[in-house]
Amino acid sequence: MFKRVAWGLLILLLSVLTLGYVFRMPITLHFVAPSLQNSGVELHCLDWSLTSNLDLHVERACIVYQGQQLELADITVNTKQVIINRANLRLVTPAASAESSKAKKLALTLIESRPLLTVKRLVISHSQLAKPLAISVHEANINQFDVSGDITASASLFTNRVTGQVKLDDELVSKMMHIAQLNMNSQNHFSFDGLSLALDSQIDAQYIAELENCAITLQVNGNVSSQYDLNSQRLTLAAQQLTSSLDAQAHCLQQIAQLTADTKQQQFIAKQIPLHWQLQLPAHIVWQDNSLQLDTVNLVAATSELRVNNLNVNINDLPNSLKAGLAFSLQNDDIKKFSLTTHVANHDAVGTYQLDLVQLPDFIAVDAKNLASNGEFTVKDFLTAAYGRLSAKLAIGKLAVDELTVNKYQGTLTAKINEQRYTTAALVSQVDTINVSDYKLTQLKNNLNASGDLGAGELFIDITSETSLAALQSELIDLNNIKVSSRGMQSRALEASHQVMIDDIEVIVTHHMSSTAHPVEVIIPEQSIARFNPILHQFAPLATLTDGAVTAQLKGDINLLAADLTVQLTGVNGLYTDYLINGFNSQLVGRYDSGQLNVKPTKFDINELRAGAIVENITGFLQLQDNEAVLTTLNGEVMGGSFILDKYRVTEQAQQALLTFKNIDASKVISLDEKSGVSLTGRVAGTLPVYFTDSGIEVKDGQLTNQGAAKLLITNNAAFNAVKAQQQELGPILGLLEDLDIQSIKSSVNLKPDGWMTLGVNLQGYNKPQAQQVNFNYNHEENVFTLLRALRLSDEITQKVEQQYSTEGSNND
Repeated sequence: MFKRVAWGLLILLLSVLTLGYVFRMPITLHFVAPSLQNSGVELHCLDWSLTSNLDLHVERACIVYQGQQLELADITVNTKQVIINRANLRLVTPAASAESSKAKKLALTLIESRPLLTVKRLVISHSQLAKPLAISVHEANINQFDVSGDITASASLFTNRVTGQVKLDDELVSKMMHIAQLNMNSQNHFSFDGLSLALDSQIDAQYIAELENCAITLQVNGNVSSQYDLNSQRLTLAAQQLTSSLDAQAHCLQQIAQLTADTKQQQFIAKQIPLHWQLQLPAHIVWQDNSLQLDTVNLVAATSELRVNNLNVNINDLPNSLKAGLAFSLQNDDIKKFSLTTHVANHDAVGTYQLDLVQLPDFIAVDAKNLASNGEFTVKDFLTAAYGRLSAKLAIGKLAVDELTVNKYQGTLTAKINEQRYTTAALVSQVDTINVSDYKLTQLKNNLNASGDLGAGELFIDITSETSLAALQSELIDLNNIKVSSRGMQSRALEASHQVMIDDIEVIVTHHMSSTAHPVEVIIPEQSIARFNPILHQFAPLATLTDGAVTAQLKGDINLLAADLTVQLTGVNGLYTDYLINGFNSQLVGRYDSGQLNVKPTKFDINELRAGAIVENITGFLQLQDNEAVLTTLNGEVMGGSFILDKYRVTEQAQQALLTFKNIDASKVISLDEKSGVSLTGRVAGTLPVYFTDSGIEVKDGQLTNQGAAKLLITNNAAFNAVKAQQQELGPILGLLEDLDIQSIKSSVNLKPDGWMTLGVNLQGYNKPQAQQVNFNYNHEENVFTLLRALRLSDEITQKVEQQYSTEGSNND
């Protein structure tokens, strides 16, 4: 009975085992899959069997963990080892998911006694890999793995982490992503706890970037520590121990310089850009959600340094998200110092600068040395699209170039460019004061507009400008209320024209400025001479111009400091104290060269000059010799006769001139005082040697003689009658002078600088009523300046002229 029961149980057990083995696949999936799923592992396929040695052989197993797909094939499992002949791991980038799918701290259950694992071939694929990676894994000791193949690494498993080392070189990188001309070798120690991956790396790498035939070499060597958090996807780097350098080839500078066609500009640009740079990375670099944050990055060269502070930028939204502090400095033989600091945020840049130059670059057609400037600036919208709008504000506290000093400059620049590369720009400037040598400019305001097509072959820029200046002051002259309207074109040279208004004075200026020449033309259109009174009063406060017209033209070259000059004066009337001049006309032709102004002898004429005596029909020649004015052959009509002055130099130096009179009406001389009771008829001539000295005007040994017959009549002269009454014995002799036909008048003339004139007179004549020949000598002394002042009728002339000028002259435009 017992035997039957035993065989029955054995048969039943064998039947159960046979059925279990036959139905092993569904039974395994039914009981094993749920327990694995509790650990986040999904088992999708499983095919196993027992070998003749009772080893477990798994033909195929499919496992999914957190989206990563692992397919295993041809697995042999026994008590000593697990051998996986083939495996495929398909990695995917996990999407942002719910809290339940986030990474968690490792909590591995490690069996101290288990079979060792060997994976003969594991193929890893990912959408971002250039091609799959093939590796093999060997567990020499429990929980210690060695990886070979495309990846060389070692790893150790612990209950809460995985640690190890991995080698990264350019061959492995090229399989992950294609990067040409990369040479790299790094040893990396890693530690992974399920939440974060920490790396300590020793890097030795070189990368050559080709930018339009310009090779730039980046070399990196040193230690860097990094940590990556799986849940936040935050990468943190500590790279302060890295030594990095950037090296460019010399022909790279040529390509940069060739952005301009000017050879001198190319040479200057190439000289300012160093070829060798050192890159200094900070101790804290963060990459998260496509955003980069870092403390400080220094790019240092022999003559330059660029520092980036507190950089924060999202790569997917670069223009809008960029925030950083920038500091740049440059020092070399040409630039004593250039420093610029700025803060960039929201498309705007706000900063300060300082610039010290030995001299301006050769390609700038201005010879200036020792330039110094500092100030502030604001640039708006500078990171918008290539075709857009730029706005900038600049404030210069002080700018100094040689003898030029600019104080408190403020400027606003706006620029636009469309898709056809047509550009418009406007610059609004305001300067408190500008000092140039002995000149001072106050309250300068300028609106400058420029437009041009950057897509055309040769660049043409149209320029318009409106400038106002409150005052221009110098030791020589002060000008006020200056306005300038300018039009020009800049291509290979600048061609411009300017309409200048100084108070009411109009001036037209045209010029053509290039690196070799600067021809200029200045035109004063015909206008009222009275407009020049504000300028004239600075040289002669007592002078006023009332009528007349002026026109002028100047042609020359600013670089050569040479010009030809023409000035036309027509119908000029003016007043100097109580001297009146009417009808001055002349056309002056001259040349300015090397600081000297020369004017050819030019004829001028004056209708009338009132200076006590009335002088009419004056003509002469005006000449300038090395800035010195000379009057020659000055002649005119006075008192019914004529005079001529041989030469007078308008200078403070002592000189001598000869004044000659002819045919002077003697009656006009005496009749100037109609109450005197003395009348003289006839004509007089003479010569007066005139000396101009520091003390004043002198006449030495002048001579006056009569021309033809003359007659002297004395009637009711109180002084003459009083002499006859007091000295009755002289009565008969003095009576001979009361009616005298003069045959000869000879007089010596001497004039002192104080105005006292001495006349030594000899009269020879015949008294018909008494039939008596007369020879009379006497000396006369009188202050001529006082006499002329009394004879000028100054009150009447001054009042009439001033009344005419105040009511008409200022409006005579």
